[in-house]
Amino acid sequence: MPARSTVTTSTPSGYFEFNTGLPLSTLQDKTITMYAISKCTGCREAAKRIFISEDRDRQNKNDEKQYVTIKDWMLKTNCKEAELIPLAADSVLNVVSRQQGQDLEKMTAATALVGTPAFLNFLTTLTTVVGATGFPTGIFTVNRLYEHEINYGQFLQASPMYHSANIGFNFSPSRDMSEAVFWNPSAMALSRKPGNISLLTNMKNNGKLSGFYRISDRFSLGAGVIFTMQDEFRRAMFVQNQDMRWEDSLVMELKEYAGFISPAFKINNNISIGASVKFMKQDLNIPNFATVENDGQWNFTDSNVQKTAIDADLSATWKISPSFQVGANIMNITGSELYKDAFLPSQVSIPFQGQRSYGLGLQYKYARLNAGADILLTEDGLFDASLGLNFVPFNNALISAGLSLQQLSYSVAFRMKHFRIAFIDDNGWMSNERRPGKINILNGRIYGGFVFDLN
Repeated sequence: MPARSTVTTSTPSGYFEFNTGLPLSTLQDKTITMYAISKCTGCREAAKRIFISEDRDRQNKNDEKQYVTIKDWMLKTNCKEAELIPLAADSVLNVVSRQQGQDLEKMTAATALVGTPAFLNFLTTLTTVVGATGFPTGIFTVNRLYEHEINYGQFLQASPMYHSANIGFNFSPSRDMSEAVFWNPSAMALSRKPGNISLLTNMKNNGKLSGFYRISDRFSLGAGVIFTMQDEFRRAMFVQNQDMRWEDSLVMELKEYAGFISPAFKINNNISIGASVKFMKQDLNIPNFATVENDGQWNFTDSNVQKTAIDADLSATWKISPSFQVGANIMNITGSELYKDAFLPSQVSIPFQGQRSYGLGLQYKYARLNAGADILLTEDGLFDASLGLNFVPFNNALISAGLSLQQLSYSVAFRMKHFRIAFIDDNGWMSNERRPGKINILNGRIYGGFVFDLN
């Protein structure tokens, strides 16, 4: 039953456990043979024959399985190291587990004792190769990518909902205009201040810089940039002829950028419209192949892939009353796309993430306290909804808090005149596995920056 093979462990040394998947009645009162594959070609007693009987079942156990313990199986050898290095051991296991097993109903007396000639010949060849050179070497091409932690192509949807100190107010901003350029530029024309320059960043993998100015009584113009970066260790399968290797430390990286130019026009004191022209860019790597040296060292080779797009937004703001304000933004109206995932070099069908989305915001103002709610819809349905509160405790200060209802990301921020500090937790939405902070709270969650309202 080669498919039931396993690899020995280092702690405790040489320990292994496998499940035959067979009832005890099938194996009881029979002799089974186990084979050990090691790095030493001169090892003897590589096969171990064990008689299975009910009395050998381990009694002290918490499950219904039946156990047989094999003790003192020693390789009589002078080799200093018998175990394969982890990479070679995994590769050997992959090859062995694909060998055809024996049909228990068709076993002859000879094969029951030593195994089929084909399998024994395979073991002999494999042991010689492993002992002489290590296993395997050469070039392995990537065959499959497993599930990813990085969220590809969604940074423009996540930014107003998860990575903001103004959560709940981004699609209908009023008191805090620091991100109006991105999420509702029409609000710039109704701003109580003629201009604003803002920066928010965690100095690690996320940053926003924006500004706008009222050129005339009715016309305002703004611009801004957004940057995000994600990375992860991803599992992938590499193949070389019939040999397969699963690697779980493939480094994947994603950088995403967007630049905005946003004009706004005030129709009257209560209604304004706006637009944005934006440039989007993705920069990611895809794996190509791995080279395995004789010492078992794996060297990965990948390629850099870039994707760019140009699109536009349309937005509007309506002050229904001194207390109520509604904002809306139709984003990426031309339906641009970014990559939805990394892909294989030979992959024909590459997944794309549509960028068209719709943001709606409602704000209620009551003296020092403002309450806001945002909802974001994409072509796939609801992306998320968020709630926010901000409060003016004293002059030139602002306390803000927000929560997204689906992702459960949240932010708490304090602004004192021109400077702001925020704690923003996206609940694991942005992957950051290569450079995690030694202190968890500092792992990209502390944001700082400035907000200058121009007179």
